[in-house]
Amino acid sequence: MPTRRNDNDGWTIEESPDGTLTRFRVDPERIDWLEDHQRAILTEEADGRGMTLLEYVGWVCRMPDAELHVYRDRLIAGTGGERLAVVYHAWLHARMNVRETQTLFPGWRPGEPDRWA
Repeated sequence: MPTRRNDNDGWTIEESPDGTLTRFRVDPERIDWLEDHQRAILTEEADGRGMTLLEYVGWVCRMPDAELHVYRDRLIAGTGGERLAVVYHAWLHARMNVRETQTLFPGWRPGEPDRWA
């Protein structure tokens, strides 16, 4: 399971078991990248939780993979239902479109600093 921490720039940093560092943050401007039907599903879910669309999408984007996989596994087992399948699909699109993700790569030459890309 990856470890997580937050920095002051809104990035959430995760370290995978192999030591690879990745970071992500929610880019509010990218909500417009969602298709209308996905935005409608997410808005409905947000309203049901008393959240704005941005708050809800932020929650979805920061959801740990382990938690997301619980829902995935329910769908695979056939116990999640049609609504969860629709919402889960919208979650995946939100995570792909609204999250800005970078990986930390070591410097290419000796003495060069590591770089996020």
